Amino acid sequence: MLVACGLRRMKYPNQFLTRNTRCRLVATRAVQVETEVKDASNAPSELKSYQADGATPPQTPPVSYPVAAPAVSAVDAVEISPKVADLDAQRFQLHPSVQYWQSFTSYINTTFVDTDLRSLPATLQQLVQRTSDSAVLRDPRAAAYWAYHTARMSFFIGQAVTGLFAHHLSETLPSSITGLSSSWAEGGNISSGGTQRKEGFSSADAKTPFQRISSNAGRELLNRVNEVLGTFGQDYDNIRAGIYPMPWDMTPSHRQNNPLFMLARTTQSMRESVATLRRRVRGQAQPMWLSSSLYPQYYTKTYHYQTDGWLSDRSARIYEHNTELLFLGRQDAMQRTSLLPIAEYMREATLGGRSPRDVKLLEVAAGTGRFHTFIKDAYPEMPSVVSDMSPFYLDRARNNLSYWRALRQPGRRLGGVDDTGVTRFLQTAAEQIDAPDQEYDLVVCLYLFHELPEAVRRQAAAEFFRVLQPGGMAVLTDSVQLGDRPAWDESIGAFGDFNEPYYRSYVSCDLGAMFEEVGFMCDTKYLCSATKTLSFRKPLD
Repeated sequence: MLVACGLRRMKYPNQFLTRNTRCRLVATRAVQVETEVKDASNAPSELKSYQADGATPPQTPPVSYPVAAPAVSAVDAVEISPKVADLDAQRFQLHPSVQYWQSFTSYINTTFVDTDLRSLPATLQQLVQRTSDSAVLRDPRAAAYWAYHTARMSFFIGQAVTGLFAHHLSETLPSSITGLSSSWAEGGNISSGGTQRKEGFSSADAKTPFQRISSNAGRELLNRVNEVLGTFGQDYDNIRAGIYPMPWDMTPSHRQNNPLFMLARTTQSMRESVATLRRRVRGQAQPMWLSSSLYPQYYTKTYHYQTDGWLSDRSARIYEHNTELLFLGRQDAMQRTSLLPIAEYMREATLGGRSPRDVKLLEVAAGTGRFHTFIKDAYPEMPSVVSDMSPFYLDRARNNLSYWRALRQPGRRLGGVDDTGVTRFLQTAAEQIDAPDQEYDLVVCLYLFHELPEAVRRQAAAEFFRVLQPGGMAVLTDSVQLGDRPAWDESIGAFGDFNEPYYRSYVSCDLGAMFEEVGFMCDTKYLCSATKTLSFRKPLD
């Protein structure tokens, strides 16, 4: 098996920046910072050309990433210390998606942040032209992909607007008229019903999220659509290159295409949106209904102001829908970036004479198992373990995997629980994984680290290292950090206001150094919209 020990030679070396190129890039950045300190009024954009110090830029890889219009950094103050993206450039091979998204013109939305939305015509025009190219129309697979995902985006835009407007009514009209404050914000412990519509919120001196967006609706929509189309374009490029299959949920008979199923989800989503937004504008989290010494203290928070945190069936049932609502339908596409390093590992395993049956995978903090269904769809014969701390989310994950198997692998004996190929659904914490040493070849973890205290992040990284076999790979996917999307740097920490107490420390956390300290070697960095994926290798000895 071709596993990295030291500097690994790639089959397609031109897909990545070499370490020497990155070192020159970082050195050039240091000179730029010094210059910026001397003349802050003429500070250049955070994003510099990859032709730093005479270095040759990477050639076009098998997966194409178009050059986007240059971004304008939202950071006015000059920062001398390197950002996380600068540190990543010293440790990781940089996938072409890193350059693409660092130069992508897009801005933090205005739901809760005052953002100066600039004109985005160049990038959007390029993306629209790309998606409407005659080649797309001649390719049935491409046409199917874009038709489905355009409809998906439109659906979630409509859902988002409806949820924001429902919350707006709950704040600006007496609850005796709307009925929203008390009945829709169920479980919120915020509204007492009746006519007390302004407890903790006054429309006279504050704007609702709906009012914020409405005041700049055209550019806000343009901004969001711009980001979504860029994400879908990258996702389909990966599919076209054969890195992973078409999304299995595009199957026409999928339950999400059932109007009754979606009506029920929409009703649940609107109720939760109103409740969550009411808590958010007041900064009042719902008290956790369950008191237990079995869970770590950090886990008992109601992150995102969501009802019941991670500890109810209601929360588990609506989680997938509402995260897609937040990202206007691009959540799955961002998550599928995690399949890129997995595919690279499996390519190496195949060259070494191993099949998917010989590779054992653990997903940590898998939640409802939504992403795990995409892993199984790409590698149905791979034995895997789905872990999480919430029994409610694990039950939902079992349901999702069983549904995937019934729809995509009917009658096939994959083994494991419900013949899904999942050998165990494991209730365990990331920082204390209930597994023997060197048990797995792949450890995958999505969107967990931004919700962990830094000390627990370090413990989790050490556990990933412990349970991996020598030569194994850890895949970590989470929110972008400082410098990954330069135009977002000024406002990226605002997500911490969504009852995310560890998010601001996360965006400045040097994950590469953290994983190296426990024994890993940094491998490759990928970006996709608001998401970054890092892969790490455990040395053979």
